Amino acid sequence: MFYKIIGIMKGIFDNIAILMIFFVALFTLLVDGRKFKRLGYVKEFNLARIISYSYIIIGASVYILLKFV
Repeated sequence: MFYKIIGIMKGIFDNIAILMIFFVALFTLLVDGRKFKRLGYVKEFNLARIISYSYIIIGASVYILLKFV
């Protein structure tokens, strides 16, 4: 059962998809986050940080799961 799920995930996520997840996270953190902070949107800035860090953690977890399992 577990290997069947891993097989499906390998079909969905390849190296390019994982890189895109990281680039979206970095873009949100560095570009959008700075813009929100500069404009004084504190709630939006915090939400952008949470989303970015979540994407980074998810991307790293999927990469590790698919490469080492």
